[in-house]
Amino acid sequence: MDDIQFLQELLRINSSNPPGNEHEVTEAFIERCKKKGIPFKMTYLEENRSNFEVTLKGSGDKHLFLCGHMDTVSPGEAEWQYAPFSGDIVGERIYGRGASDMKSGLAAMYLALESMILEKKIPAASITFLATAGEEVDSCGARAFLEGNDDRVIDALVIGEPTNEKVVVGHKGALWLEISTFGKTAHGSMPDQGINAVDHMVQIINVLDSLKVDWKIEKEPLGSSSLAVTMINGGVQTNVIPDRCSIRVDIRTVPPQSHDHLIDELNQKLNQLVENNTLHQFKITKVLDRPPILTAVSSDIIHCALKIKNEEASKCFGVSYYTDAAVLNPRSEIPTLIYGPGDEKLAHQPNEWVSIAAYERSIDFYKSLILNFDEKKADTTSQVQGGVK
Repeated sequence: MDDIQFLQELLRINSSNPPGNEHEVTEAFIERCKKKGIPFKMTYLEENRSNFEVTLKGSGDKHLFLCGHMDTVSPGEAEWQYAPFSGDIVGERIYGRGASDMKSGLAAMYLALESMILEKKIPAASITFLATAGEEVDSCGARAFLEGNDDRVIDALVIGEPTNEKVVVGHKGALWLEISTFGKTAHGSMPDQGINAVDHMVQIINVLDSLKVDWKIEKEPLGSSSLAVTMINGGVQTNVIPDRCSIRVDIRTVPPQSHDHLIDELNQKLNQLVENNTLHQFKITKVLDRPPILTAVSSDIIHCALKIKNEEASKCFGVSYYTDAAVLNPRSEIPTLIYGPGDEKLAHQPNEWVSIAAYERSIDFYKSLILNFDEKKADTTSQVQGGVK
């Protein structure tokens, strides 16, 4: 029952990002550690924002990281049947913003490690629980961790994002672009005296429509890459020829796609339109850049997870959303498992919930992972150096 109450405590903290307020979650972890006599590390980032760590030294040289984020998205404007920061229990579910994404995974990982410490069990690998700030916006916590841990060794990484208890070996990359066109204002009744930035944006959207097909590739188990224009803004008023228009583009990638290569190709095509006098001026701004992550099924951490689940390699999956692994492990050189009790389909939805049974099973799963991650089978170590190598 204590495990459930702890999750309820975390769900009652409003750590919506922006602004984050993750330090309130850190304080809940600190209070618990002090009561249990467990050493911890807190890294202050800025006002009311922090990262939190607990480490259990193992008998060997390997180091396994259990990582999750403390922030959530906003509850949104939709009406909730159960208050978003109540942690209400209804039947076999716990409701609240972050119940699936991902305070249930965060709490389960911590509680698994806590139980090892309190039972004085020494695993083969050292285990660090890392709770980060800011994943939902800019991964500021993961980036701050990298800046302060140039020599930290990570042999395997576990991200507790919602996977509905599936063994997930990777996620798609995310490249968000803002593209702007520029023109010249004129009276709406004399359009030939101006340069219509909205008309010119149509040319760019046509190029993106063709690239949507040209760039599409499939990579199992991640699925297909994709491209979508998701926002558009332009114009001054009805009787003014617009001198500026902007769009946002959401591109999801899979290996071996290179984000820099995609941007270069887009620039080349748009520059060609400028040379042909089809386009006046444009600018491409990178808003977010998260590479895809993919771990070999044969890696020790995935093998260990499958053994615990008593499942075959065919039961490995990919997910569409990105995680802090894209910052901590941008070149997929550290074997990474994504696994959590939440259902990814409930993430960012009103009336978000997690199954109590799935949450409790995940605590047991993480315990087994801690105890069975075998240093003799672990892959070659990798170091954190300006991005984990």
